Order: sequence, then structure tokens, then C-alpha cells
Amino acid sequence: MGKGIVILVLATLFLFSPCLAVAQQAIFLVRHGETVAPKGADARPLSEAGRQRAALLAKLLKDAGIKAIFTSGLERTIKTAEPLAQTLRIEPKALAQLNVPEFKQSDVDAFVAFLRAEHREDIVLLVGHTGTVSALLKALGHPVEIKIPETEFDNLFVLTPKADGPPIVMRLRY
Repeated sequence: MGKGIVILVLATLFLFSPCLAVAQQAIFLVRHGETVAPKGADARPLSEAGRQRAALLAKLLKDAGIKAIFTSGLERTIKTAEPLAQTLRIEPKALAQLNVPEFKQSDVDAFVAFLRAEHREDIVLLVGHTGTVSALLKALGHPVEIKIPETEFDNLFVLTPKADGPPIVMRLRY
């Protein structure tokens, strides 16, 4: 999986979305990589599998045209974004740095408003958690509720806004 797949996915999305909304060209959303500590602990570092998944994400998205990367404030999301951020020379921003607190629906809506105001022309990546990825998909207009099982770390959502109707959402695995 590499440059060809990313280009094919983006070309397909733009082909089926002739008139984009006044929002991002595309938004990539992923959950952080696998961790080593038990569920529920905030300080869960990435496991070796999680570090490998982060490296794979960087390889997959390095040519996707990403201009901004957002994470939660937790280490596992920051470390998942780190290889791609280093490759692209982009400083990831934690939601807390944007004065957009995490994990509440009103805050998700505020983050969506921020994206539309500050990154309306950009392709962006958000590395979050099961709840934030699902909530953002919904806040961005995806009509179907997405559930990400606690055991799944390989979901890659590609959301392309449309001028009319819900966005196009592709759920890929990496």
C-alpha cells in the first residue's frame, strides 16, 4: 500500500464529489495504534504493534496532501501521528492547544467549526479515540453511526464533504 492507493482513493472521492462544500477537501480520521496498558488508563503508550501501525500510516498518507494534523492530548494519539508529522514536517496540534476541550459533543462541534474556519481548503488528519472518531464523523454529517470496537486499531476513515447532502465516507483498513 502506498502512493498509488492514496492517489486512487482521493481521485475516486473527488470524482464522485464534483462540488465540494465550504469545508476541507478531505479529512482522514484514525484511532490511535495498539497500546500496552490495560483499557481505561490514560497513560497507555503504544506497543510495538502500535508503533508499526504508526509507521505504516505515515507511509500510506505521506503523499496525500495533508496540511494539518490534530491529536488528542494523550500520548498514544501523539505517538501515532508522530511518524507522519515528522515526514511532512508538520507540527501536530492537540485539541487542547486549540482551546477545544476533548470528548464532549459540544466540543466536537466546536472543533468542526474550527476546521471549517481555519482549514477549509486543506486535507487534514485527526488521530483520536474510538469515541472522538465516531463523534467527529457524525458532527461532519455522516448519517450512519460508526462503532469502532475496542479491539480494532486498523480503521482509516476518509471523509469528503459535499455541497449538498451527507459527505462521502470511505472506511478502509491499514
